[in-house]
Amino acid sequence: MTLGEKLHKLRKQHGLSQEALAEKLAVTRQTISKWELGQSMPDLAFIAQLSDIFSVSTDYLIKENFIDPNESPRRKGKHHCEKKNLHLSAKAKRIMLASVSAAALTAAVICLICDYFTGGGLGWSWIVIGSLAAGWLVLLPWLTGGVHILRRTLMMASVVPIPLLALLALVLGRLVIFTLGFCVSAISILAVWVIYWIFRKNPKRLWRGTGLALLVVIPVAVVINHLAAWFITGQPLSLASDALNAGVTLLLALMCFGADYMTQHRPGGE
Repeated sequence: MTLGEKLHKLRKQHGLSQEALAEKLAVTRQTISKWELGQSMPDLAFIAQLSDIFSVSTDYLIKENFIDPNESPRRKGKHHCEKKNLHLSAKAKRIMLASVSAAALTAAVICLICDYFTGGGLGWSWIVIGSLAAGWLVLLPWLTGGVHILRRTLMMASVVPIPLLALLALVLGRLVIFTLGFCVSAISILAVWVIYWIFRKNPKRLWRGTGLALLVVIPVAVVINHLAAWFITGQPLSLASDALNAGVTLLLALMCFGADYMTQHRPGGE
């Protein structure tokens, strides 16, 4: 069995489309198709990633006469230890979705009943229900599966905070919750998308991606701190704490860049 045939078989067994597998590896669907058709071969870095994704040995993927995906030639016999498949099937995802939905609905009903009979009306329970709904919506892409799960989760997380903040401000009767929350959410969401883009552009250089992400965090933290101080106290915030936090974060970023440099220039590095 060729590598392409094994890859096709493993992908089907794990309920992954070519698009879903391509997203996990940060490659295009056409690349996966070429691998499966034998028109091109993945390099060793992708072989290692495929081994982790499908919980098989690299020997199984590379050697055509290697039949058992869970057995290494050097580990046959009593010392053999099979790898468990940690990837959820489509049926397991449906069961999990139903379970999470039922748990959230049950919690919402209980909160409504408790709020009504203890307070003579509905008040704080709306906050709990709104939070449950927001959490369920953010988890929905992971529970339903499909392609571009992370991207769809970020899109959902970008939309959900606004109505939730509006609900909190309405129930608590404080407009500052919405105005401050909206500003903080907008800045945070923008930063998260930038960080997502950074790691998408650096799929094989995690140290570099982490360093760039830390650089993004520095201005975001400064702006959010000053916004919170201005909305809550109406007074400007001291720059001393900003300088300390920014310095520590910058130091961590430089350490990540140093680790990336050493990784790229060591013998055998990419």
